[in-house]
Amino acid sequence: MATSLPWYKEVSPTQKKALFAAWLGYVFDGFDYMLITYVLLDIQKEFAMSTTETSTLLLAAFVARPLGGAIFGSFADKYGRRLAMIVSIITYSVGTFLCGLSTSYIWLFIFRMIIGMGMAGEYACSSSYAIESWPKHLRTKASAFLVSGFSIGNILASQVIPWVAQAYGWRVAFFIGLAPVALVLYVRRHAPESEEWAQAKAAGKVNKVPLTDLFTKKQLPITLIIFLVCYSIFSVNWPVVGLLPLYLKENGYAENVKSLMFWAGFGILIGTLIAGFIGDKLGEKKTFVYSLLLSLFFLFPVFYLPENNVLALGALLFFLLATNLGIAGLVPKYMATFFPAEMRSTGIGFIYNFAAIGGGVAPVIAAKLSERVGLGSALVYVTLFWTIVLVALVGLRLPERIQARMQK
Repeated sequence: MATSLPWYKEVSPTQKKALFAAWLGYVFDGFDYMLITYVLLDIQKEFAMSTTETSTLLLAAFVARPLGGAIFGSFADKYGRRLAMIVSIITYSVGTFLCGLSTSYIWLFIFRMIIGMGMAGEYACSSSYAIESWPKHLRTKASAFLVSGFSIGNILASQVIPWVAQAYGWRVAFFIGLAPVALVLYVRRHAPESEEWAQAKAAGKVNKVPLTDLFTKKQLPITLIIFLVCYSIFSVNWPVVGLLPLYLKENGYAENVKSLMFWAGFGILIGTLIAGFIGDKLGEKKTFVYSLLLSLFFLFPVFYLPENNVLALGALLFFLLATNLGIAGLVPKYMATFFPAEMRSTGIGFIYNFAAIGGGVAPVIAAKLSERVGLGSALVYVTLFWTIVLVALVGLRLPERIQARMQK
């Protein structure tokens, strides 16, 4: 229940430490995930790889995400969030370090898959842990604060990795990826176990690996509709994010890509945090819908703005990404409401990371469509389509209706 106290005084020091531990995991997650994008050219030259082979190194982490989400999510529901966080952080950190020791393309691909598994697991564990650690009426803020760490990790990588790679080589850049192991020491000392999970264990509800529970007769419809929502989220976010640098280079902004991408990334960070505060006032579903509808007012000007208006484009990109991708801050809290504590990490970990396929498919569709209508129009069409789908799914409360029906 809400009180008259400022929200930050309602959160105990222990709860703040719990969220901080999970948030740091997301910072390092974002740092390690984006690290390779800044050294791809160096790797391509050293291993004499084709452009296609090089691009698959980015895909490798996505391919392994469903498996990592399922394994670590189930681990977290069976043995606790805290231990699962530690193991998943070690996994993606060691995977990143091993990339620096790679002697061939195939080994680098394998190590990137290890990173993807660890990161998927970290998302599953940290999402449940952060949500369960805070008061129920403040959990949308906790969700947003948590996800903001990924953006900060991205920004740190953009500032640190190019300099390190240029000064010491791409392998040393990967060795820095071992730094998150230090976070394990903090988690072990300061982060308590999730009280909600501990209560479920004490009640005898934590007694098996719950992955198969997602596919029971009563749970399967809920699993499928949440998958569709998450798939739509990836499809509405990633075409613009993934193809924006290419669009900028093709449309007269080649010299401004770095600055424009900074404002786009900064928009994601601010939008994520704002969504958390609004979400605790209006609810995450209304915030979802209003934010996505508002994003359409920036979508069209971004891709139909006359060339060489860098200042206006930077401002538009900031607001577009803040309203479009800012909803990512609501996802952990939104998904958590559909799963009890004893299967929450499994549900979030497997469904979210399996739905990440949308983040790879939608940009490909946009790229193919661009052959007919141009890249700018293709991004508008694909983003508009999935915005309508997502607004309909969340705004009409289809997941809640299906859940209520299956629980009768």
